[in-house]
Amino acid sequence: MTDNKTITQIKPQRESNFELLRLVCMFFIILQHFIVHGLKTSGYPSENDITFLGVAFNSLFVIAVNCFILISGYHSIKASPKGFFRLYIMCISYLFLIAVFSFWQEGFYLKPIARVVFPFSKSPYWFIKSYFYLFLLSPFLNKITNNCNKKEFIGLLFIGCVITFYFGYLWSGGINSNGYNFMNFIFLYFIGRFISLHTTNIKTEKNKWISIAVYVICSFAIVGITEFLFHIGQQSKIWKFGFYYNNPLVAISTVAFFLFFRNLKIQSKLINWAAVSVLAVYLIHENPIVSKYLYKYVASLGEQISNNLVLGVVLFSFAIGILVACILLDKVRMIITNPIEKMLNRIPWDNYFRKFVNRINRVL
Repeated sequence: MTDNKTITQIKPQRESNFELLRLVCMFFIILQHFIVHGLKTSGYPSENDITFLGVAFNSLFVIAVNCFILISGYHSIKASPKGFFRLYIMCISYLFLIAVFSFWQEGFYLKPIARVVFPFSKSPYWFIKSYFYLFLLSPFLNKITNNCNKKEFIGLLFIGCVITFYFGYLWSGGINSNGYNFMNFIFLYFIGRFISLHTTNIKTEKNKWISIAVYVICSFAIVGITEFLFHIGQQSKIWKFGFYYNNPLVAISTVAFFLFFRNLKIQSKLINWAAVSVLAVYLIHENPIVSKYLYKYVASLGEQISNNLVLGVVLFSFAIGILVACILLDKVRMIITNPIEKMLNRIPWDNYFRKFVNRINRVL
């Protein structure tokens, strides 16, 4: 008989399907930026060129940002001082590093310093600002969603659809006119919470391929709409009807792509290790100082390589190189900044916050 005291419980390895989704989505974001800001073949802004391949690939990649918020909603954001310091230190680390490069290239000026010290208020990244707002509000969003039954939650999502798709997308309402904002993040967060709390994850081949088929069909529908607008001379409307993040087709495509990865069963220490640093890839390559040179180089590749197949292979390889290089750089950054995070996390911030709230409560 085995002595119970000698039994060692092995902690099960975390599944990697959503970690792989994070990596794939960041790869999509890099490629989308190559198309939109480098090659400029997606019709954005309207005076730029449009090609069938540019539109086709952009329709496949446009779901990436929305997927990140669905993942956050599915697992729910756990707002805490630890989470805040992790995000804050990561942001200021790369803003500082790139600002030093900027000083060397262009001389000293105050704007990069303000961005380093106040990364959420002076951030050059619209995604980071909107995500930070979502982070701050997440405890209350979680309380709403955790206390809704399924029927109430469906009503909440219906109202969200009306605000997002009817007033926002169709009529360009100010609250969510294009999806590149905090309000769209709240809507997607609610969708992620609903999938997590009120749907069953039955992992079958049929469900998997239905999800990927819906994703592909919606992507081709976007291509058809944009090509039609181009041929009737309505190029200025291509971005809205094709690539706004609150486009209903983009939203459906996002959910389908998310459900495909939810259906996967993958375990990989390497994927989990790499996915921890995925946000760093965005912070590095989309920094205005870096992107200025990066997209000029991509544009030059487009001019030099006339064969679309060769150009595609080069850009895919270049995007993978950026992804890997940024992840490795972030591992070095973590060696330097993790001791600072640990020191800050030893401070009892929760106790200080409770005392602060209690004091305000007594005053009021």
